[in-house]
Amino acid sequence: MDETAARQILVNWFKKKGYEVIEDEIMPGGNEIDLLAFKGLGDRWLVEVKGEDYSRTESYQVDFDTAMGQLMKSVLTLESGFRYAVCIPYSRTERGERLSYRRVLHQYRESMVFEALHISLIIIREDQSVEVIAPKDVRSFLQKIDPEIRV
Repeated sequence: MDETAARQILVNWFKKKGYEVIEDEIMPGGNEIDLLAFKGLGDRWLVEVKGEDYSRTESYQVDFDTAMGQLMKSVLTLESGFRYAVCIPYSRTERGERLSYRRVLHQYRESMVFEALHISLIIIREDQSVEVIAPKDVRSFLQKIDPEIRV
Protein backbone atom coordinates (compact mmCIF):
# COMPACT_ATOMS: atom_id res chain seq x y z
CA MET A 1 0.00 0.00 0.00
CA ASP A 2 1.55 3.29 -1.03
CA GLU A 3 1.24 6.56 0.88
CA THR A 4 -1.55 7.88 -1.34
CA ALA A 5 -3.71 4.81 -0.68
CA ALA A 6 -2.96 4.89 3.06
CA ARG A 7 -3.82 8.57 3.21
CA GLN A 8 -7.13 8.05 1.40
CA ILE A 9 -8.13 5.23 3.76
CA LEU A 10 -7.33 7.44 6.76
CA VAL A 11 -9.17 10.46 5.32
CA ASN A 12 -12.27 8.30 4.78
CA TRP A 13 -11.96 6.85 8.30
CA PHE A 14 -11.85 10.32 9.88
CA LYS A 15 -14.74 11.58 7.74
CA LYS A 16 -16.90 8.58 8.74
CA LYS A 17 -16.26 9.58 12.35
CA GLY A 18 -17.53 13.11 11.67
CA TYR A 19 -14.22 14.93 11.30
CA GLU A 20 -13.41 17.59 8.76
CA VAL A 21 -10.08 16.84 7.07
CA ILE A 22 -7.52 19.17 5.54
CA GLU A 23 -4.60 17.63 3.66
CA ASP A 24 -1.10 19.10 3.32
CA GLU A 25 -1.65 21.78 5.95
CA ILE A 26 1.18 24.26 6.55
CA MET A 27 1.78 24.63 10.28
CA PRO A 28 3.22 27.62 12.14
CA GLY A 29 6.95 27.51 11.47
CA GLY A 30 6.40 26.34 7.89
CA ASN A 31 6.24 22.56 8.42
CA GLU A 32 3.72 20.74 6.24
CA ILE A 33 1.61 18.07 7.92
CA ASP A 34 -0.13 15.36 5.86
CA LEU A 35 -3.53 15.47 7.59
CA LEU A 36 -5.29 17.79 9.97
CA ALA A 37 -8.60 16.29 11.14
CA PHE A 38 -10.88 18.20 13.48
CA LYS A 39 -14.30 18.32 15.13
CA GLY A 40 -14.79 21.82 16.43
CA LEU A 41 -12.01 23.38 18.49
CA GLY A 42 -11.61 20.65 21.09
CA ASP A 43 -10.77 17.61 19.00
CA ARG A 44 -7.86 17.90 16.55
CA TRP A 45 -5.53 15.34 15.02
CA LEU A 46 -2.25 16.14 13.25
CA VAL A 47 -1.11 13.06 11.34
CA GLU A 48 1.93 12.11 9.27
CA VAL A 49 1.12 9.26 6.87
CA LYS A 50 3.63 6.90 5.26
CA GLY A 51 3.34 4.05 2.75
CA GLU A 52 4.87 0.56 2.64
CA ASP A 53 5.75 0.16 -1.01
CA TYR A 54 9.52 0.37 -0.76
CA SER A 55 12.03 -1.96 -2.38
CA ARG A 56 14.77 -1.50 0.26
CA THR A 57 14.67 -2.21 3.99
CA GLU A 58 16.50 1.04 4.71
CA SER A 59 13.67 3.05 3.13
CA TYR A 60 11.32 1.99 5.93
CA GLN A 61 13.81 3.20 8.56
CA VAL A 62 14.33 6.54 6.84
CA ASP A 63 10.62 7.07 6.18
CA PHE A 64 9.49 6.30 9.74
CA ASP A 65 12.23 8.45 11.28
CA THR A 66 11.31 11.24 8.84
CA ALA A 67 7.65 10.99 9.86
CA MET A 68 8.61 11.26 13.53
CA GLY A 69 10.76 14.31 12.81
CA GLN A 70 8.07 15.99 10.73
CA LEU A 71 5.51 15.36 13.45
CA MET A 72 7.76 16.58 16.27
CA LYS A 73 8.22 19.89 14.44
CA SER A 74 4.42 20.24 14.50
CA VAL A 75 3.87 19.56 18.22
CA LEU A 76 2.57 22.97 19.20
CA THR A 77 0.90 22.13 22.49
CA LEU A 78 0.36 19.18 24.79
CA GLU A 79 -3.09 20.44 25.78
CA SER A 80 -5.93 17.97 25.72
CA GLY A 81 -7.85 18.20 22.49
CA PHE A 82 -4.71 18.12 20.35
CA ARG A 83 -3.64 14.67 19.23
CA TYR A 84 -0.66 13.71 17.12
CA ALA A 85 -0.07 10.49 15.20
CA VAL A 86 2.10 8.65 12.73
CA CYS A 87 0.06 6.42 10.42
CA ILE A 88 1.55 3.44 8.59
CA PRO A 89 0.21 0.48 6.64
CA TYR A 90 0.80 -2.57 8.80
CA SER A 91 0.11 -5.63 6.63
CA ARG A 92 3.74 -6.37 5.64
CA THR A 93 4.90 -5.79 9.20
CA GLU A 94 2.20 -8.06 10.60
CA ARG A 95 3.18 -10.82 8.18
CA GLY A 96 6.84 -10.50 9.21
CA GLU A 97 8.06 -9.62 5.74
CA ARG A 98 11.61 -8.45 5.18
CA LEU A 99 10.41 -5.24 3.52
CA SER A 100 8.32 -3.72 6.31
CA TYR A 101 8.41 -1.37 9.29
CA ARG A 102 9.14 -4.32 11.60
CA ARG A 103 12.80 -3.48 12.34
CA VAL A 104 12.38 0.27 12.79
CA LEU A 105 9.35 -0.19 15.05
CA HIS A 106 11.35 -2.64 17.14
CA GLN A 107 13.99 0.09 17.63
CA TYR A 108 11.35 2.38 19.19
CA ARG A 109 10.11 -0.30 21.64
CA GLU A 110 11.75 1.35 24.69
CA SER A 111 11.37 4.97 23.59
CA MET A 112 9.24 7.30 25.69
CA VAL A 113 8.71 9.71 22.78
CA PHE A 114 5.18 8.54 21.98
CA GLU A 115 3.98 8.93 25.55
CA ALA A 116 6.00 12.07 26.34
CA LEU A 117 4.77 13.95 23.26
CA HIS A 118 1.30 12.36 23.17
CA ILE A 119 1.93 10.69 19.79
CA SER A 120 -0.40 7.86 18.79
CA LEU A 121 0.46 5.17 16.28
CA ILE A 122 -2.24 4.56 13.68
CA ILE A 123 -1.99 1.33 11.74
CA ILE A 124 -3.89 0.33 8.63
CA ARG A 125 -4.33 -3.40 8.34
CA GLU A 126 -4.56 -5.43 5.13
CA ASP A 127 -8.38 -5.36 5.26
CA GLN A 128 -8.13 -1.53 5.36
CA SER A 129 -9.32 -1.36 8.96
CA VAL A 130 -7.79 1.43 11.02
CA GLU A 131 -6.51 0.96 14.57
CA VAL A 132 -5.37 3.79 16.82
CA ILE A 133 -2.81 2.84 19.45
CA ALA A 134 -2.89 5.42 22.23
CA PRO A 135 0.39 7.04 23.31
CA LYS A 136 0.39 5.19 26.64
CA ASP A 137 0.04 1.84 24.81
CA VAL A 138 2.52 2.31 21.95
CA ARG A 139 5.57 0.95 23.79
CA SER A 140 3.82 -2.25 24.86
CA PHE A 141 2.47 -2.67 21.32
CA LEU A 142 5.95 -2.23 19.84
CA GLN A 143 7.51 -4.63 22.33
CA LYS A 144 5.33 -7.41 20.92
CA ILE A 145 6.65 -6.98 17.37
CA ASP A 146 9.05 -9.74 16.36
CA PRO A 147 12.00 -8.14 14.53
CA GLU A 148 12.84 -11.41 12.76
CA ILE A 149 11.89 -12.19 9.18
CA ARG A 150 9.18 -14.84 8.87
CA VAL A 151 8.25 -14.59 5.20
